[in-house]
Amino acid sequence: MRSEAEFTRPRPDCPHPQWWHAPDAYATEAEVTELVAAMVRALQPEVVLETGTHTGTTAEAIGRALAANGHGRLVSLELDPAKASAAAERLAAAGLPVTVVAGDSRSYVPDQPIDFAWFDSSIEARVPEYERLLPFFSSRAVVMFHDTGPHHDLRRRLVTVESLTLIYLPTPHGVAIGQPRLESSRG
Repeated sequence: MRSEAEFTRPRPDCPHPQWWHAPDAYATEAEVTELVAAMVRALQPEVVLETGTHTGTTAEAIGRALAANGHGRLVSLELDPAKASAAAERLAAAGLPVTVVAGDSRSYVPDQPIDFAWFDSSIEARVPEYERLLPFFSSRAVVMFHDTGPHHDLRRRLVTVESLTLIYLPTPHGVAIGQPRLESSRG
């Protein structure tokens, strides 16, 4: 694991990126992956959705959290078929309740309401995929977005989404935790 300082410069809201770690510039910080897994343990979701599987590190942490919960499943969406295949193979070998789907998150249709979502696909896709998936969130859904730091444009775009309330966490890449405001109470 390498210091996040190799990939991210210090800034006022996150002056010590060296305190976080990641295998590469595109991966979720290890400490943020732990936070995502802790949210899964704390919230006890039945259906979790991840966009942007990458190498499957966060998918594995979510899968282990679901296994520790004794229920639930993760569907992880990855646009790159080679990455999706490699991650699917690794996660299946670990026996985790994870399905990796090679495809575009903006066309995915879940078969059950989503209780927790981790958005970490391409930055440009995150607002459209959230808006596309909004009808599929359960009434207790919690969502998290990676790459919401001020050096990305994502947070500015997310705060304009009327159906979403966010709390920003100042990590090297930035993380936002939110809850969809649903028009009617569901699932």
